[in-house]
Amino acid sequence: MSAELITAYRSFNKILKRLPVDKSLADMLSQVIELTEETFNSRQTSIFLYDDNEKKFTPFINKDSHSICNERFMVNPAQIHFEHICAKNKLIISENITNANEYREYYSLKTINNFNFCYGQPILSSQNKILGIIYSHCPHHSSMTDNECELLDMAATVCSISIEKNIKEQELDYLASYDFLTNIWNRRAFYHQINQAIINIKRKNEYLIIFYLDINKFKMINDKYGHHFGDRILKKYASKLRKISNDTTGVARLGGDEFIVYSEVSTLVDANIKKREVLSKLQQIEIDGVSITASIGSYCIHSKNINNTNIDSLIHNADMSMYSNKHLSRPC
Repeated sequence: MSAELITAYRSFNKILKRLPVDKSLADMLSQVIELTEETFNSRQTSIFLYDDNEKKFTPFINKDSHSICNERFMVNPAQIHFEHICAKNKLIISENITNANEYREYYSLKTINNFNFCYGQPILSSQNKILGIIYSHCPHHSSMTDNECELLDMAATVCSISIEKNIKEQELDYLASYDFLTNIWNRRAFYHQINQAIINIKRKNEYLIIFYLDINKFKMINDKYGHHFGDRILKKYASKLRKISNDTTGVARLGGDEFIVYSEVSTLVDANIKKREVLSKLQQIEIDGVSITASIGSYCIHSKNINNTNIDSLIHNADMSMYSNKHLSRPC
């Protein structure tokens, strides 16, 4: 093994040792790019990440770092059939791509910086699923040496480990933050987000309005139509809640048939507009001809008064407003 590869192995091991501690995916991939280019400085390195939901590849760019230059991204992902080349599950070699007919579809590789040689190593998961591609390329004729092939394979392995760790962390964070049935925030996530909302309104000297929603006669509906029908009700309300959520409005299921909404508003007029929106969209729904209603309470507070209370008190006030409205809506 060459001295270059031994040095590279040691450097990659150092990167992996930091992985369980505090390194983000962006930091890890940036280090892989930098190390690969430092080891073989005649080549540039690009990483493309595969989005399984969108079914497409996008160039990796570390937005928090200015050391990764855009000139590295010389491959046009919109014009290259990555799915085709990744299906090979092996080193992708594009030599003299302007002359070889088999690479006719990859002519766009040469459109920037006039480079002719490009080597791509698929980044595969432990289940052999495609996670991305790491590319080594240069603007001049330069066949890839055995050492460079080995280095690219090492880099792809480190990328794979880093990406899979990030995926698992996102899955765990989702399970910890989202309600399993409705896919909106749970109580834990709501408390975290509303804390940030409170910081926002204090900075902007604005209002925070809380809505508490409870589905009327939900137990009776469950008993009459079954729990599957009850789940459909919860999901439909959650779907409507998602439509009103945005950067200043958060929604969550507290448990059972109880939902909660917060919204940052500039004025009391805006608070009333938001209140009308919530009432019009959530007070009544219909499923299979069955009309379901909800009682909704609200509580609004200005940032100058928010230091005198806490989140539980805010929720309690909205809850009391909801119970008052529920009681008033009942026939005598």
